[in-house]
Amino acid sequence: MPVPLEIRYFGWSGVALVGAGGTVAVDPFGEAATWATLPEGNTVICLTHGHPEHCGTARELLSRADPARLAGTHLVSSPQVVRHVNRGDWLEVGQVHALPARRHVSVGSLRIATFAWTHLPLLPPESLRAKAAYATSLLRHPIEALRIGLAGARLPMRAPYLGFHVTFADGRTVLNYAEGLHRLTDPGEVAAVAAELPADTLLLAVEPEDIEAIPRWLEILRPREVALYEAHRPWRELFELPYVDLDRYAVDLQSRSPKTIVRALREPGQRLLSDPPTA
Repeated sequence: MPVPLEIRYFGWSGVALVGAGGTVAVDPFGEAATWATLPEGNTVICLTHGHPEHCGTARELLSRADPARLAGTHLVSSPQVVRHVNRGDWLEVGQVHALPARRHVSVGSLRIATFAWTHLPLLPPESLRAKAAYATSLLRHPIEALRIGLAGARLPMRAPYLGFHVTFADGRTVLNYAEGLHRLTDPGEVAAVAAELPADTLLLAVEPEDIEAIPRWLEILRPREVALYEAHRPWRELFELPYVDLDRYAVDLQSRSPKTIVRALREPGQRLLSDPPTA
């Protein structure tokens, strides 16, 4: 029988999906992403891409696992990210799954499918004035900006961007679109994902420049529920850039999409319980 799905938030883009058949941790990054926060048993770590706040601490996480936890752990990402993260050979060959987009793998009773999405450029694409304002914000904090740049230099920054569709043992489906739903997203891409990988639950990152675009993507994807997070909130606060009031935006989005349950993931350690869909 279907069981409730628990969504655990690590901060940034990191979430753990705890459901029938095991746990899927997507982009477990930072201090909140520890083995103590992940249930024992079948665990799949999925990494969307090679940027610092997505795969920057995954190697450290694996290095700190005891042998019993590693024995039940699998890694799914692009070939470039997989090579980087498992350079210590913590996981055996059969536990590492280097996948391009539009492929899938089964780990026990969990099925993980991948799809491609497109990342926005670092600087705003709209105008030279917007680019200059953004760059000025970064230059006000040169040491922090340099530190982030150096962290990225050690990572597979050019690795493909992958989203993940998870099917749990009881049939529950989750689509993690990460940072791929924004104002420049290709509608054809979203329509293809909706047709091939429909899901009960959608997870996505939101930034203030994209809030007017999101209802369009929900209309195409038609999830039963949505969990929102702001992927770069700590950096936006550091560099004095605008950010989203996620609670207020969730209410607004719910009013625009009344058939969809919309909730916000705001603080590391936060947990949401998702009830099984009704017949």
